[in-house]
Amino acid sequence: MIYKEASKLKLRIQTSKGHLNVEQLWGLSLAELDALAVSLEEAYKNSKSKSFLDKKSEKDKIIKLRFDIVLDVLNTKVEEKDAAKKEAEDKEHNQKILSIIKEKQDEALKGKSIKELEKMLKENSK
Repeated sequence: MIYKEASKLKLRIQTSKGHLNVEQLWGLSLAELDALAVSLEEAYKNSKSKSFLDKKSEKDKIIKLRFDIVLDVLNTKVEEKDAAKKEAEDKEHNQKILSIIKEKQDEALKGKSIKELEKMLKENSK
């Protein structure tokens, strides 16, 4: 919903790299997104009126929309980074287990007699 609203407004977000559209936010680093989210949150806090009777201004809504989008992009990138890290750790773990399995298979073969090994050769060469 926030992205639909952003596209309707042709929303641009001021960053250290200039005004960026929503798609361009994905190219920012986590540190840049974090700094941007912090600054947008501060701007949103400072823009609010202190009354519960007054409706939020259009400016407040746009600042909040910018913040929500930047925060969503940041959270998504962090989740993707964490998932990639876990996947790499799992792959490394599995490689280690496969290596140990191969070593144990080799040890089991070394423990067999010559006759058993010859019989295995005959069975596998058919």
